[in-house]
Amino acid sequence: MLLLKFLTNRFKSIGSTFIKEDKKSVTSSPVFLAVTELFMVVLGILLALYIDRWNSTKSFEKQFESTLRTVQQNLESDIYNSDNVIAHFHARDSLRHDVMMNKFDREYYAKGISYWQQVIVYYNQYQVTTEGYNLLLDMKEEVPKKYSEIFKKVKKMYKMLPIIDEYNKNFKKIIWNIHDELAYSHWFWVDYYYGKPSEEQIDFFMNDPYYKALVQKVVNASALLNGMARNHRIKAIDMYNEINDILGKDKEVPDHITYIINDSISKNYVGKYKLFEGEMGTWFPKNYVENGVLEIGLKDSVLYLMKDEKHAIPLYYFKRIYNNSNYPIKKNHVFISSQGYYEFYKNGKLRIGAAGPETIWQRQ
Repeated sequence: MLLLKFLTNRFKSIGSTFIKEDKKSVTSSPVFLAVTELFMVVLGILLALYIDRWNSTKSFEKQFESTLRTVQQNLESDIYNSDNVIAHFHARDSLRHDVMMNKFDREYYAKGISYWQQVIVYYNQYQVTTEGYNLLLDMKEEVPKKYSEIFKKVKKMYKMLPIIDEYNKNFKKIIWNIHDELAYSHWFWVDYYYGKPSEEQIDFFMNDPYYKALVQKVVNASALLNGMARNHRIKAIDMYNEINDILGKDKEVPDHITYIINDSISKNYVGKYKLFEGEMGTWFPKNYVENGVLEIGLKDSVLYLMKDEKHAIPLYYFKRIYNNSNYPIKKNHVFISSQGYYEFYKNGKLRIGAAGPETIWQRQ
């Protein structure tokens, strides 16, 4: 544009000179015609460059939008994968509770228990899909201005990847170390080969305090991974919907990509609950209990654990689609939060599982 302005001013100057010399001969002057032709050529080049730049910008915007769609597809996969990790932890935590409370008798172990039921010899992993995110990073130098905010949010969301990788490795390492330890026991691999529990195995599960220590160690490792999967799930659902808000829906949102349940159902769980079974000790949700009562509230279609009449901890509806024989989809509504999980029963009872013992509450 500066070049165009310069040439225009220059041509005016030349034209003025010609006019002073001979007003009638200016337009027919060879010099004027040459300069005019040059002007038109330069103007054509500038216009072509502008159009090319405009086309390139539009093309890059479309490419960026396509990459955001890839991120969205990856998020859908991550949400699906989190289903397994979170449900796995809830089921393992319930097994942990039964082991610590000595709820399994000799007959239970004598029948033979699976790898899953042993609690301490099985692990799972949470794999986050990063194809779209990596493509987005390759475009970081030329992010379209109108997408700069969503780009920053996506980058922030994926900052937890190294932590998830670390928790995956830690969980796997703990389980394999336990395998190595138990290999020194005569029964471990031998019983596995014959498919029948020996007296030594039964005694280990029933009476050895080290078994309980290992159970607690494994569930703690599983809890760390569960926490990251839960947090990523909530953020992934929000990001999935935000991308739709920006680009528009290209398909119907899958049913499981939500953490909100219909208010007509949620309102049935609002109220005050009194401890019915179990002991809190120093564990959660002790700090949210007043005069022996725990309160559940509702705000903006989200259930909350209340404290001092304030909506303290949001409870996110856990909409499952991945079924597993070891931890099948429950008939009751399950919610997850930064502090444990909550299973609401139709009879007004509420089961809460967290770092400590499970507790059962009854709505008043």
